[in-house]
Amino acid sequence: MGMFDHVVILEELLTCPAGHPLGDLQAKSFSEPSMSTYLIEGGRVVRATRGSWRGDDEEEERSAWRIHGDEAVHETLYRLERVSPPAGVLVYSHCAHCEPVLVRTDRATLWGDIVQEHRLFVEFTLQFAEGQPMRVQRVSGDREALMDELRRTGLRVLEDNAPLAVAHREIQRAKREPARRF
Repeated sequence: MGMFDHVVILEELLTCPAGHPLGDLQAKSFSEPSMSTYLIEGGRVVRATRGSWRGDDEEEERSAWRIHGDEAVHETLYRLERVSPPAGVLVYSHCAHCEPVLVRTDRATLWGDIVQEHRLFVEFTLQFAEGQPMRVQRVSGDREALMDELRRTGLRVLEDNAPLAVAHREIQRAKREPARRF
């Protein structure tokens, strides 16, 4: 798979086709992806970097804890390094809120399941042009298109109301919920 970078768009929230917010965007479009964090605001792209704030050899990070009501907050300050992005940046994530597409497998997996989940993968292109705001275009993320693509590859895609799909979702939901005592 290789390394990737994190991308945070500050002024615009990207969503899946169903409208769910996508928080953790990844990209491999920047030079030498290395788990860096890029922040985008308008047409400005910066990379957050850790390091010395004093300008000498001491590597002192500026971070601090504070209490906010009933919560503890740990803040870390980063230096910003202006970046000239490529004309087009492909960013991607999966939607944690959309129900995954379910596929019937030929045999039980290591965990004994005969259903495989395929998360809804969503991709966007970010277009950058000198003196213009960033333009965003969604290029994938349609659930029906994912189902069609999986069928074309020969997989047995389950319809959402198929008994096996319903049973699988009920089992997954029960695993996530804490055990109830009677």
